[in-house]
Parts: sequence; C-alpha cells; structure tokens
Amino acid sequence: MNPQKTVEITLPIDGMTCGGCAANVEKSIQALPGISRVVVFMLRKQANIVYDPAQVDLLDFHRAVLDAGYSVPTEDCVLDIHGMSCVSCIVRVEGALTDLPGVLEASANLTKNAARVKYIPQLTTVEDMQQAVQKAGYQATLSSAAVDQPQEKLFDSSRIGRLKKLFQRG
Repeated sequence: MNPQKTVEITLPIDGMTCGGCAANVEKSIQALPGISRVVVFMLRKQANIVYDPAQVDLLDFHRAVLDAGYSVPTEDCVLDIHGMSCVSCIVRVEGALTDLPGVLEASANLTKNAARVKYIPQLTTVEDMQQAVQKAGYQATLSSAAVDQPQEKLFDSSRIGRLKKLFQRG
C-alpha cells in the first residue's frame, strides 16, 4: 500500500463496554481491504483508521462496525436545494455531498428541490454540506422539515407499547 495515498480518520463508535468489544471492532475493520492501521479506543468510543480510499470507504467502515455488533452514531438532515433544474443537477449535488468525509448517503430529489443526507456529525457538519453544494453551483439551506435526530431513537412509542404488552402476557 502506498503511504502517500492513505487517509486517516477517527470514527466514533457506540456500544463498546470492554476491551473485548474494542478488539472485535478492530478485527472487523482490519479485515477490510486497504487498511494499513486500526486502533480502537474503548474509553474514547472511537477508532483511528489509516486506509487507502481507492480500496475502502466510510460505508465499508460503517458496515464493519455494525457487523461486529456496535454502531456508528449518525444523523439525518434534509437540505432545501435551490437552483436544480435537471438530472445532471441531481448528480452534481449528490456527488458534492457524498465526497464529504462523514457523509454515508445523499439522495437529491428534483421535484422537491431537496436532498436527504445521512452523515456522521463528528466527521462533517451541515455547514460543510452547504458549502459543498454551493461549490457545486447551488444554494442549500437546512430544511424546516429537517430530521436532525440521532439514530439512538430506535423505537417509536407504538412499538414500545406493543412490546410491553407482549412482556406482560408472557
């Protein structure tokens, strides 16, 4: 692996409670192609990763952490995009967003003039996204319909109610 082409990131990780957890995450990430170094810090809840971006990307890290049984804290937001008029505009906006370190997914919608973005807030910000869209030739503002909630909210209240009823019966 050519050290001049490597990138270093610090990835936040939730759910680790012991050294064994950190070792599991480290092993899972190390198994990916293009990894030159992984150090997982359980107390800091993060992994320092040096990798070749031509061989592996952030989505691969996200999947590896999930496969090991842990999570990467993510958020979603909706950006109102001004100035899109065709399919190539969508491609440019999505490309500008997914090129940012920390953006896992970006999906632009021409009819809604908006983009939904799933990202890791410790690696990128809404302001970074707005600047990237602006550099691509468009304007972006955080939508009033933004979903900016952490992924820890796994259950809605109706599902919690159903689960409680199941436990009370059993």
